[in-house]
Amino acid sequence: MSDTASFRSFVRALHERKVWSTAVAYLVVGFGLVEASDVVFPHLQFPPKAVDVFLAALLFCFPLALAASWRFRGENRATASSPAFPVLSLVIVTALFGWLGLRALPSAEEPGTTAQRSDASLPLVIMMDSPHPARVYDEETLAANGTNADVISDILLDLPIRRQRESIGPDWHRDEEILQFDPALVVIHYSGFRQERSEGPRRRLKLLISFFVESQTRFLIYSRAEEAVLRSRVDQLLGDLEGEHPGLLARVSVFGLLDHGPPSWRSPLTANAMKLRVKEILGI
Repeated sequence: MSDTASFRSFVRALHERKVWSTAVAYLVVGFGLVEASDVVFPHLQFPPKAVDVFLAALLFCFPLALAASWRFRGENRATASSPAFPVLSLVIVTALFGWLGLRALPSAEEPGTTAQRSDASLPLVIMMDSPHPARVYDEETLAANGTNADVISDILLDLPIRRQRESIGPDWHRDEEILQFDPALVVIHYSGFRQERSEGPRRRLKLLISFFVESQTRFLIYSRAEEAVLRSRVDQLLGDLEGEHPGLLARVSVFGLLDHGPPSWRSPLTANAMKLRVKEILGI
């Protein structure tokens, strides 16, 4: 049999064994699953690379699905085509989708290329909070002698940023040093400079922000409150600074935990919402 006749016989066999329909169905369903995983995986607190690994697995399995369709749907059918065509085709498809699968896998990072690296090109995010028990949100963090800043730092671990934690309180006075670091974003607890639970103006917070009025640093102020209430408090606190430096309030965002889930950083709803907010502010 000539090569042309063998090829035609092979194409006819593909149609008879419904390999084409299997390929189309696999790609359509696979694409839908990848799109769904991109939405669902973050809410399940899967690492960001999980979507890439899932895509790679689907690509690797594509030739196997075609081979299974060829084998089992043609089990009782004889084909006059030369076996060279199906074998060669499977090799080509396997090589192509294997290469695509390898491309989809997250690359192994060399030392110094992670989100923790001290590359000056990455935006610096400083997380500031008090270690006082009244200020810590979660019992596990309190038991470990940590702060909210420690937990937030872990939440942002996989972002392409430099992270720095700062323990603050009534006697903290490193404003000028922090300014010299030129952070892209300061994430700070609304009551971080207070020791006990108390209301009233946060003048110390206002003083910190006043050091940054001439910079491009942005602030994300969080609290166990509703965002509308927190926004009102922050606007009132910084009203006169905004009058002197128009546009300052546009650089100050708020995050009210009660609008996103339980008032705890251990909640995936709250943690993921915080990460998304930081990404939006930094444009990453």
